[in-house]
Parts: sequence; C-alpha cells; structure tokens
Amino acid sequence: MSLSIVGDVQVGFPAVRTGYGQQTYGNTSPLVERYTWLTVGDDGRATLFAGKVEYGQNIRTGLAVEVADELRVPLAEVDVVLGDTDRVPWDMGTFGSQSTARVGWQLRKAAATAREALIAMAADVLDLPASDLEARAGRVVSKSDASRGVDYAELVRGDAVEREIAERPPVTPPSEWTVMGQTHRRRLDGIDRVTGRSKYSQDIQLDEMLFATVVRPPAYGARARSVSATAAEALPGVVSVVQEDGLIAVLAEDDEAAALGARVVQVDWDVPQGQPSRWDMPTLLVESGAEPHPMHEEGDLDAGFRQADHVLESTYYLPYIAPAPMEPRAAVAAWEGDRLTVWAGTQRPFGLRQELASLFGLDESAVHVIAPEIGGGFGAKSPYALAHDAARLARVVGRPVRIAFTRAEETMWSNFRPAALIQIKSGFTSDGRLVAWQSDAYHSGERVMIGRRGAETPYDAGNVRSLVYRSDSPLPSGSYRSLGAAVNHFAREVHMDEIAEAVGKDPVELRLHNLSEPRFRRVLEQAAEEFGWNGPHPSEGRGAGIALGIDVGSYVATAVEVSVKEREVRVHRVGAALDCGQVVNPEGARNQMEGSIVMGIGGALFEASDFQDGRLLNATFARYRVPRITDAPRIDVRFVGDEDTPSTGAGEPGIVPIAASISNAVFAATGQRHRELPIQRHL
Repeated sequence: MSLSIVGDVQVGFPAVRTGYGQQTYGNTSPLVERYTWLTVGDDGRATLFAGKVEYGQNIRTGLAVEVADELRVPLAEVDVVLGDTDRVPWDMGTFGSQSTARVGWQLRKAAATAREALIAMAADVLDLPASDLEARAGRVVSKSDASRGVDYAELVRGDAVEREIAERPPVTPPSEWTVMGQTHRRRLDGIDRVTGRSKYSQDIQLDEMLFATVVRPPAYGARARSVSATAAEALPGVVSVVQEDGLIAVLAEDDEAAALGARVVQVDWDVPQGQPSRWDMPTLLVESGAEPHPMHEEGDLDAGFRQADHVLESTYYLPYIAPAPMEPRAAVAAWEGDRLTVWAGTQRPFGLRQELASLFGLDESAVHVIAPEIGGGFGAKSPYALAHDAARLARVVGRPVRIAFTRAEETMWSNFRPAALIQIKSGFTSDGRLVAWQSDAYHSGERVMIGRRGAETPYDAGNVRSLVYRSDSPLPSGSYRSLGAAVNHFAREVHMDEIAEAVGKDPVELRLHNLSEPRFRRVLEQAAEEFGWNGPHPSEGRGAGIALGIDVGSYVATAVEVSVKEREVRVHRVGAALDCGQVVNPEGARNQMEGSIVMGIGGALFEASDFQDGRLLNATFARYRVPRITDAPRIDVRFVGDEDTPSTGAGEPGIVPIAASISNAVFAATGQRHRELPIQRHL
C-alpha cells in the first residue's frame, strides 16, 4: 500500500505576493479542498504531486530535490506528477516564479511530515524510541547502531496510512542540506527530452482522432460576412467543415488535408478600417491613458523640485514583444458522454478546467485537463483558447479532435508583452542626491495590474509620486516574463544613468549614493565585483553598463560589456548577482538567470512586433528576430542571498535590469542615448 500525506488547499486564494494573486476562477469565498501532496509506495519510492507544470524551467527536478532532501531518499527515487487536474492539488498556475517559493515549501513540509511518520512507524517495528532513530537513504535506522533499521518499503506494506501535513514539521535547516543547495546538472527529464520520448500536446494520438485547422481572420477584429466551404468539403481526407458561433474549422483525417481545406474555404471578411499601427502607439498610450493607479506617493513633490539643483525629464518607449515560445500551442479534446478530457500545454490547468466547465455548463469534476510537456510559456500559455476550440469541435463531430497552431498563428493569436511609454521627471542636487521623483507609466491593456510590477522606485528620493495608467491596446496584451517589471525598470535605470552623466558620477557610485535598502546595495556591489566594474569605459571601443531591480521578491543587478560596430551591438559578457533567499537548486536557478538574460537581450536589441491595419507584419521567425546562440554572451551569476531567508523567485528577475544595462553600455560606447527599444532599430 502506501503512506499518503494530505493537506488542505484554499482554492482560488493563493498568497498575494504578486499581482497574479488578485485573480480567482469564479470563487467568491474561500473553498477548501483536500489533496494528496506526497506518497511513499510499498516499493519505497516517493511520488510528489503538484499543480505546477514543466515548461522548461526544470521545476520537475527542483521540486524533487526538495522532497529527496526532507525525506532522506536518493533523488532518483522521487517520481513527479505535475499539471494533471485529476491527480494533483489545485494550483492557480505556473507563473510569477512561485513554484519553489510556495509549492516547494508545501512539499518540503509534506516530506518532513512523512519522514517523522515513518520514524514513528519504525519505532514500533524496531522496538526503539523514536528519539533514537533517524531517516537515512530510504531507511529508518538506529542512531547508535546503523545495522538495526528498516526500509521505507517494509514500513508502508499493509494497510494504507494517511497523515495530515503538519503545520510546523521539523524541516531541514540549510546547514544540514545534502541534496538541496547542491549542483544537479542532470535533469530528471533530460534523457526523455533529448531522445524525443517526451510527449507534448501535439504528440497526443487517440483512436479515431480528427485533425482540425481553424480558418482565422486576416486581421484583428475581422468578422465573416459569408462562408463557402464547397471546395474544401470535396477534398480527399476532409471529413467536415464546421461553422458554429463564429468558429470556422476544417476537420480531416490528417493535418495536411485539414490545412489544405482551410486554405480553399472562401470567406468574405469584414475588416475594421483605420486600426492603429505601431507608429501610432506612443501617442495612443498617452491619449488613452485612464484609471491612474498610485504606486508610490511620499513627501511633497513640488517642494522636492524646488530643492533640486537640477531637474531632468525624459520619456521612454517600449514596443509590443511576442513571447515566441519554442512550441506553438496545440490541444487535443475527447468526450466520453458528458465527461471531457483535454490535453493542452497550458500554464493554468485548473484555470482552463474552470473555463471549459463554464463554457459547456458542466461541473468541474466532469472536466479533466492534462498538461503534457510544454516547450516554453513565458506567460503566453496562461490563456489557452485553442483548447476551447478543440473541445467545441470534438463535441460537434463526436470524435476526438486535435488543433495545432502554426508559428504565424501562435504569434498573431497569442498575447503580447504590453507596449509602454514612461515619463520620468527627477530633481537632484549637484552631488547626485535625489530629492524628487515623478513617474507616469502608460501600459497597454485592460488591466492596470499589468504595469504595476516594478513601478515603485527603490531610491531614496524622499518626495515621490509614481502613477500607472491603463491605456488602449490594439494588440492582445497579457502576461510575459516579468510583465511590467522589466519595462518599468528599463525607464528608471536608464534615467539613473542620465543623472550620473549629468553630475559626473560613476553609475555604481550614484546608485549607492541613493540606496539605503541593504539587499539592493548588496546585489549592486556584488554584480559590480563579479563583473570587475571599473567604470563605464572598460577598454577602447567598448562600453559597460549596470542596472538593478526587483521582482517576485528577489533582488537582482546586472553589469554588461558591449561593443558597437557597423550598426550592430554585441554583448560580450554579463556579470549578475541575485538575492532570491535560499537557493534550493543552484543549477536550476543559474539556468533560469541565464535564460532570462538572453531573453532580455532580444527585447533590448532586436525584438518588436510590427503591425498595421490590424495585421501583424512579422509573425514568423523569418521576420521576427529572437536571440540566436551567437548572440549569447558569457554570463557569470553570483547568488548573494541569506540562506535563512525563504526562497523567492529565480525565473523572472534576470530579465528585469538587462535591457537598461545594455542601453547604458551602448551610451558609454557611442555617446548615443537610447530611450526607445529595440536599440538596433535606432542606431
């Protein structure tokens, strides 16, 4: 049988550490449900259950590391079940760098509870006091005589045993970690990924499954006036052309027939005219700005500016960016009577379950969502309307249906990182001491929450007013790695370098002159040391830049060295410092930092979504430039957090200061200030 560790989950009410915590899925009061978090089977293997999903961030290994250490078993003897709504605890979704900080901590408590339960069970078997026993390598043994012991497998044979997660179990302190805090270069899923055994949504095959291609509008907001499907229905392999509530789809026995059928469906589209283009965005953001949300108000702003020796005003603009995950979305849906099963690469399996239940008028227990392996998400795969389409079509035709986006569809019908325009006015003394700070940030999108992350200034200006405005969005705006934090930090950290230039101070010295928060000071000093900071002009023809930031409770700073030649910026090296508290899986955290930094290089140098008249002009990688392996610099990461501080996030902070660091370095190399991204468009 097994030992099971269970615990209650307040569905819809996670800790409000990031803006995501404001969302609920139809719940108006806390709904408590009980779930199994951990089992120890009669083979001695441990299985952990988590509502998070694996989309490349290696959380499968990270969570297993935490359980292995607390349960005192080898890492190879921990199995991981993720993102299956019929098997795992409810979870809001995989975003906001909360996997280690929240779910990892819960699993540590579950594993520590299991360890203590196994010791208590062994005390009866060995006829020894529990205080004389310890868990070690999948066994409970006598502290004084290791030959007297019993395997976990022997202890759990017989009747099933269930224990409640203890509120304060004896979790292992960092000084006693043997698995956590160590370098684990081999991923639990590494072999499956590199050999192709890993299954993604597009790999799911079901008996009698049909393949669907949806006929998409040529532009945002377009509506079909009339549809003729006669030619498509006559093609070999085409089974049906479905038209239902605006959904037009060709279903066929294979992908090729479905795609060909969709190309020959004749649609007369009504396309809205006069839609904004990318060139209209700076004006549109400001003119449509509404619902100003105060993020930081302190002191007397007018009095602060009167005290200033210098006043500096600058405007910063960042365009829409496509998330561009490696794997385009795909979804498979199958009905058995009134029970629906969906395979989808979503970051929110339980959120998608609620949406599907609402769409079809079902109880949530009648909907089963399974998240297979996912090839990148970056926030874009939180909404997953493709699964809605698959489920609708499967119900119409009475057979399982699979839909898979092309790259162009993935780009156009995903959400984009919101465009933003930020106006900053600062007042400072001749020695660079800030005395006034005014920021007005305009972020595109329906939710003002999008632009709130990172909008507060960490600097000691004394007199501050920071406002965030919700502005109109001609493109679908939504989640992206670090969302508004990377955008807001770009403006602020470039502005700080402008102040340093104005008063003739070193950029590191100027920041330290205005920082009192010890964790900010520490990451800044440690990043400068890791990089070997010697001013913004490290050598002939090269420039150096530095910036700091905070996101998801983690403090970060990056320093970069660049060269600029023939209108091309090359980032040669990056020195980074991260304070995310306890580092449970250093290799995973380092990989996340490196990935964030490379992703941020794309947004700083090349990435921007171009659109005109409702049409996306660069929807494929042939025209949308993302960083290539040749763009990746040397990256050195230093972890500087206090081991007694609980873990916060490592997945997003690295992207927060990198664009500002690069812009500042380009200025040092060329004397040209870049307040608009991407930089290579404006050299």
